[in-house]
Amino acid sequence: MGMLLDDFRLMALNQNEGHEYHDHPDHLQGDGWGVVTGRAGSLECYRSVTPCWQDPRFTDLYQVHPDFIMLHARKASPGIAVRYEFTHPFYEDGWYFCHNGTVHDFEAGERSDAQQLFTLLLQNLRLCSNAPDAIARTVRSLQDYSALNFMLFKGDHVCVLNMHGKRGEKTPKYFTIKHLQTADYTVISSERLRNCGREWQEMENRTLLTMNLRDRSVKVCPVWAEGTAGLSAD
Repeated sequence: MGMLLDDFRLMALNQNEGHEYHDHPDHLQGDGWGVVTGRAGSLECYRSVTPCWQDPRFTDLYQVHPDFIMLHARKASPGIAVRYEFTHPFYEDGWYFCHNGTVHDFEAGERSDAQQLFTLLLQNLRLCSNAPDAIARTVRSLQDYSALNFMLFKGDHVCVLNMHGKRGEKTPKYFTIKHLQTADYTVISSERLRNCGREWQEMENRTLLTMNLRDRSVKVCPVWAEGTAGLSAD
């Protein structure tokens, strides 16, 4: 757990993996952070506009021993304020959600692009029989974005979308999600985490990873395929 947190902090400080923004000293994920953590059946969510490396609550996580953890460090999209309500992960209808990228399809207003993306996903989750179909329906309705990369989690099911658009074509390394499986744990991350292992696999653009937490089984399929993994949205 400690090594994971160390690497997450380095990633937020832009000191972890080399990508297109790695040499940009101002490219910090310091506009707030959030975490969902706990053991099966008992999860807690914490969010703050304080950078994770300055928040005492982040240090407290080193004493926690969960069987699941979702971490997100935010860099606000251009024109979107740094506010608590814009901090990820978001939660509604039992779903936790965090996003990386900027979506330009939505109108600017009182809600961030990530909030509007989550709302659209929730609407489609209510219409579709499973989460992958809802995700496919959602992304087909969007056209103008740097990336729709997100993690969506409920119960035993995790869905991770890797999808960058034309605005993200110049930064494919930054918008490529990686995953690592060992005998003891599974990690899905925007960057390879140096202390967690070496056998990382990269997701291709326009693919969806689904994982069942009960047995840690992982599937990666094209996002356009209907019924990609047959996950229930209930």
